[in-house]
Amino acid sequence: MLNAAPKALVDAPYMLSTLEDLENLSLKDIKRELDYYSANPNYLKLLAEYENELVGVIDFRNGNKEKIAHQGSFAMTVLPQYRNHGVGRALVDSLISWAWNNETIEKICLEVMEDNHGAIQLYKSMNFVEEGRKAKAVKMEGRYQDLILMALFV
Repeated sequence: MLNAAPKALVDAPYMLSTLEDLENLSLKDIKRELDYYSANPNYLKLLAEYENELVGVIDFRNGNKEKIAHQGSFAMTVLPQYRNHGVGRALVDSLISWAWNNETIEKICLEVMEDNHGAIQLYKSMNFVEEGRKAKAVKMEGRYQDLILMALFV
């Protein structure tokens, strides 16, 4: 995971993380995060591999208070050379299947940049619906992007 993270940010204008965000990330940090996910039955981290190489990651966290525990959101990363080959769809499908079998989770949420047309199309094809927008939520190179809020009830 530590080796794949910088590769995922190559040609990734829609990722909120930057290479600078990863500079201080250590193996100990990754282990701590994995332990945290393992300890919570309503958190999920899935890895996609191809020929022993990590090519994609999706992680989901539910709300941390009783009134919002039924819903949560996910983030997903796929290495550039594996985009548009079904990796993202497989990861989201796996998340949805897991959520259907989780007694707590009823709603899967996400945020996607308005210009990320491929991701928006993927999510719509999987029955996610737009719930709203965060206007000018992202600023890159002096230009703003709205974040589209989407959700799927399971």
